[in-house]
Amino acid sequence: MRVALCQIPVSSQPSVNLERVQVAMHHAARHGADLAVFPEATQVRFGSNLTAAAEPLDGPFCSGLATAAKDAGVALVAGVFEPATNGRVFNTAVVYDATGELVTHYRKLHLFDAFGQRESDEVAPGSSVVTCTLDGVRVGLQICYDLRFPELSRSLAVSGASLLLIPAAWAAGLFKEEHWVTLVRARAIENTVWVAAVGQVPDPAETTHRHLGGVGRSMLVDPFGVVRNDVGSSPGVIVTEVDPGLVDTVRKTVPSLANRRSDLFG
Repeated sequence: MRVALCQIPVSSQPSVNLERVQVAMHHAARHGADLAVFPEATQVRFGSNLTAAAEPLDGPFCSGLATAAKDAGVALVAGVFEPATNGRVFNTAVVYDATGELVTHYRKLHLFDAFGQRESDEVAPGSSVVTCTLDGVRVGLQICYDLRFPELSRSLAVSGASLLLIPAAWAAGLFKEEHWVTLVRARAIENTVWVAAVGQVPDPAETTHRHLGGVGRSMLVDPFGVVRNDVGSSPGVIVTEVDPGLVDTVRKTVPSLANRRSDLFG
């Protein structure tokens, strides 16, 4: 499987973001990608009116994502917002296959009520751990702040995922970029899985909201914890090979999942 890390700036205008997705998808297709992963909140940046932007999964933005996947012939994962109850929204990752069919969706479990922020004021939590199969590879889904909860990654790995997909909008802050890099690598190492973690970068056209754009640093990390690619802090699309067979190879050397004390820890 060839995976494209699609690190795009995210605007307050969904139509602008959909155009950026389409451009990135064509780039991914030209470079032989089978799967393109986009950031959390690809639909509209944080700081926008999320309730107004939210739409069902058959709405115009998601329909545009489906068309982009079909036109490029590349599977796609991206962050959107769905309506929830009491005026809140769900922070959702949608998954389309290369024909544009919706495979599954995952609603963020852990909301970013940290570092002085309260995502839960606007966003309702999901309630399901989600895996699916893309191009013959079992993948597990999580979003941004979920990365700080190792039990979710472990649950996905134990459920058979060999590739974790993590759309994110990891904001800048004291030590936060170091946390991102460390945690992405740790989730790969401790679960002996591949991790594709994709963040946003600020939209240069919306300079007053640059702090909401994210640090970038989209990475593909292998099951040994080796960073195979790091997009850095600027917009970019990088396509890298993922070898699912490496998971079995690493687990023969480091059988940490097999050596778990499930009799004590479940």
